[in-house]
Amino acid sequence: MTLSTGTPDPREGFAMRLAAFAMGTGLAALWLCRALFPLLALLAACATTPQPAVLSADQQTALAQVSAYLNNLQSFRADFTRAGTKGIEHGVVWLDRPGRLRVEYAYPGPETILANNGQLLIANPDTGATTTMPVSKTPLDILLRRSIPLSGPVTVTALHRLPGTLSLTLVKTDAPGQGALTLLFNANPLTLRGLIITDRTGRETRLALQDIVRNPQFPANLFVAQGGQSA
Repeated sequence: MTLSTGTPDPREGFAMRLAAFAMGTGLAALWLCRALFPLLALLAACATTPQPAVLSADQQTALAQVSAYLNNLQSFRADFTRAGTKGIEHGVVWLDRPGRLRVEYAYPGPETILANNGQLLIANPDTGATTTMPVSKTPLDILLRRSIPLSGPVTVTALHRLPGTLSLTLVKTDAPGQGALTLLFNANPLTLRGLIITDRTGRETRLALQDIVRNPQFPANLFVAQGGQSA
């Protein structure tokens, strides 16, 4: 039998020091996580908050003019062209705020896009295929509001003025990831001449507008699909 001499085993001392270091490191890591959590949350919020455009005095004046124009444009009908995968596409667009839209492709193939009752319907009359989604999940929600705010719930991310033209890019402040809406105008007189709708994947739909008729009256069934199906 071997008797203890009372001399500490160096291996035991090393094990105790290692355990203390691990405990101290763990507590330090826990404290660091707790200290950094508010900062990380703030950085995450900033990453999803759109950055508003910094506007000069002239740009602010132009923005006020655009706001007045848009909020006096409760409805319109226009012919449009679009450069698509099938070549130059033609059609007609009708808009009736709040909430109603019809886009009818006439060439090269039929397709109808309807917005009504908070839903967006994309229908192909030839194949019978349809796709539906909430308007609120798309950038079109900005254009179809009763009034179009250019601050608060909507953020202006860009405003560009070139000789004779003006463009304005908008996103939803609380959901910038849904995409963007860019409005194109002739400057004098101020007239809407195009739309660029950018979806959440970055894909763009560009409509060049011609022969705009402002504030006409439309029959209610214009915004109902064939067979009586509403969007």
